[in-house]
Formats: sequence, structure tokens, C-alpha cells
Amino acid sequence: MARKRVPEDERKISNCPSWLTLSEDRRSFVFLPERAQILKQIFELSIGGLGSYFIANHLNRQNVPAFPPSKRWDHTTIDSMLRNRATFGEHQPKSYVGGNKKGVPLGPPIPGYYPPAIDQSLYEAAQVARQQNLSSRRGRKGENITNLFGDLTTCYYCNSPVKFYSNGNEKSLICLQVLQSSGCFRSGWSYRNFESTVLHFLAHPCLVDALEEKDREVIDEIVDHIKHLLGDNSYAARFEIALKLKKVVSELKLASAGLDPNLSWPEALIRRDNPRRFFEIVFRNGQTYAGIPIGP
Repeated sequence: MARKRVPEDERKISNCPSWLTLSEDRRSFVFLPERAQILKQIFELSIGGLGSYFIANHLNRQNVPAFPPSKRWDHTTIDSMLRNRATFGEHQPKSYVGGNKKGVPLGPPIPGYYPPAIDQSLYEAAQVARQQNLSSRRGRKGENITNLFGDLTTCYYCNSPVKFYSNGNEKSLICLQVLQSSGCFRSGWSYRNFESTVLHFLAHPCLVDALEEKDREVIDEIVDHIKHLLGDNSYAARFEIALKLKKVVSELKLASAGLDPNLSWPEALIRRDNPRRFFEIVFRNGQTYAGIPIGP
């Protein structure tokens, strides 16, 4: 005997995205503003250059409630959300015939099927950022923020990326060409000194006065977080500094060997903290400034 076909407007919905819920009769979606705000934050963090591991770790540290049925955030959940076009309301019908767990697309996507939690423009911007993160392997995975500057640092001499290099207790920023023994000047900058130098430079009132208003506001926020680096919630302060730096700074050029360095053999030791070292900071509006190290 054939099963009676249920009219479309009487069918109950079996499931929905985790940032939404279902009405009591299971025939419509219910928009949850609190979860939508968390979802928007996840996309904004991704656009800011943070990887899924780092975003999940941050949300857990801040005690942001995970969407049911999960009890904690993890990188796979973050990745799935960032790829899900249902976030801006689109639904792709699928067929699961034959036990295909992922499903096979069945017809074209349906726009406006779900209540949108974010704008499509935010979704698209996050996809671009994620591809850039993956191509540069920039997504952070650690528990702590050891390097505030990420991929902002480049070599003054050869324009190669400058990488965070850890050798036991020695943490340095060194040109990628040097680390690969393929060229450039074999010199590095102690990370702790470089971080202190750049943050001190950003906090200088003369710099703030020279910037445009929108950039000045972000720098003011960074300076406020710098004041909390030695407090009980230093992690949150470092997190905000790393995120906001990318909003105003496009590049940090390290001249670790000084203005007119001598050539060195490819097998030579990597010398750190040349007294003539300096850096150039390039803001997103094109303004460029030079800075010298604090201390030896």
C-alpha cells in the first residue's frame, strides 16, 4: 500500500543548523540572536587572520557556550561553520540514497531557506581569508599567543617572510631565507625585544597624532590592551592586540643586520640583536615609519 503524501506545508522539519532551533510544531525555524552573535564573531575572527584551532581555543577560554550538542568548541566545528552556506540562509537539498553520509546535491541551492545569521558578504570575506591562511599556513594552533605579529613580518633586505624561530629558550624572528640556508644576511632579532620595541613604538603619542581617525581609534584600543599585558588576563590582552594589529598594519619590515650589513657565509652562525638593527612599520593607509630597538 502506497504511503500517503504529506502536504508540503504540513511536513515537519527533522533538523536544523546548530545556531538555530525549531518551533514546537517542528514546522519552522527559530532565530536565536545570541547564537547568531557568536557565529558572527567566529567569522570576524577568521577574517582577522585567525585559524580554527585558535578561534576554538579563544572561545573556550572566554567561556563562550558551545552550540548543542557540543560541550566545548573544537576546530572541526569551527571549520564546518565557516564553510557552511546555511549561515547566510542558503540550503542545498541532498540525496542520501545508497548510504552516502555526505549526501549528493539534489537540484540547485535554495536561497533564503534559513533565517540568515550573517550577511553573505561576511561569509565570502571569510572564504578569502581562509584560503590566504591555508596558503601561508598561518592558522595558529597553540594554546598561547607566542607571536603577536603573525605574517606581518617581512625581511627588509629580500622581502621574504620573517618567521618565529624557537631554539629552546631562545625565541627569535629570522628571515626565511636564512632558516633555509638559501641566502640573505644571517642575523635575527630576539622576539621579546622586538615585541617590546614595537608595542612601545605604537604607544608613542606622536604616532597616534599622525594617523587618520579610524586608525587612531584602533591604535588607542591596542595601547589600552598593552596596559593589561601584565595583569591576570594577559591572554585576552595578547589576543586583542594580535587581532587589531592586522586592522591597521600591513607590514613590519625587519632590518635585523642594520642598514649596511656585511656579507656572511651560508654556514655562518646566525647572530642575534645587531646593535644597528631597526624596523619599518607600514600602515594600511600607506604611511611608513622607522623604529629602533629598546635596550641592547
